[in-house]
Amino acid sequence: MTPERWLVTGGAGYIGTHIADEFISNGKSVVIYDSLYQGLESRLVYLRAKHGVEIPLIKADIRDYNEIESVIRKYKIDGIVHTAALKAVGESMEKPDEYFQVNLEATSELIEIAKRNGVKKFIFSSTAAVYGSPDTMEPCKEDGPKAPISPYGDSKYQAESKVTAFVDTPGNFGTSLRFFNVVGAAAPELLDNSVENLVPIVLGKLNKGEAPVIFGTDYPTPDGTCIRDYVDVRDVARAHLAAANATTKLPPTMNIGTGRGASVREIIKLVLDAINKTDSAVIEDARRAGDPASLCADVSLAKSAMGFESQYPLEASIRSLF
Repeated sequence: MTPERWLVTGGAGYIGTHIADEFISNGKSVVIYDSLYQGLESRLVYLRAKHGVEIPLIKADIRDYNEIESVIRKYKIDGIVHTAALKAVGESMEKPDEYFQVNLEATSELIEIAKRNGVKKFIFSSTAAVYGSPDTMEPCKEDGPKAPISPYGDSKYQAESKVTAFVDTPGNFGTSLRFFNVVGAAAPELLDNSVENLVPIVLGKLNKGEAPVIFGTDYPTPDGTCIRDYVDVRDVARAHLAAANATTKLPPTMNIGTGRGASVREIIKLVLDAINKTDSAVIEDARRAGDPASLCADVSLAKSAMGFESQYPLEASIRSLF
């Protein structure tokens, strides 16, 4: 039996390389497609050495549809994990057209190419940003209100419908996985280099000798700061593997989180504890526009549909960064 071959778009990214790592560890073959706009080839160098396998890297833009089609044909791709995206919420406000082009139009085109070439499996990396800024403290359910407040969230939400139409076609499989706040690393070589996520932001400040900043201390939460659901990137990768291995029809969308929230203040304390800087100053500033008080996942659907539950406690995720 030849191993199942998966194309991972954005596969040199923080999340994409963890998915590739998990797939290879479980007997699948991967082909990486990444523009290296945000991805790092060094992550793939690490994975090749770790697994002792050749991992093809096609360096190209997700909007280069002729290139994608030739790659799918050349490597006889069985399934696609589509993580390639623009994902900076603030930047999406300044460049909405580009965000819709990359996140929505390219997803739609990729699905059409998959259909033309007999690819039956498609897993889409989506986001909790589709829920927008809920006015309730209750965990988000997949069938609950969706009100994205950024072109990033909106482009991902609209792309989900394209994926749903594909997986609803008889003979096709897949789903859209909505990640909450992703944290942690399987190895130092695979660390998150994003300037968008809280933990790398805090670490960046501390490494420069600056104090981390809390935006908003007057939210209706136990300590007044925003609460988020932090899920380990290794769990996100495991969720993709569970979806790839599913033999029954999956729900069209599933939350990937822990079902537990942690406040900004708690996260900063965990980081400071991990680096023995508990006496470090923390600056408190005004709220930022669009930050919901609480954004946590109802994780019951992923558990019932594919037996997936997060394994890594938050403390272990934070420690994995050092």
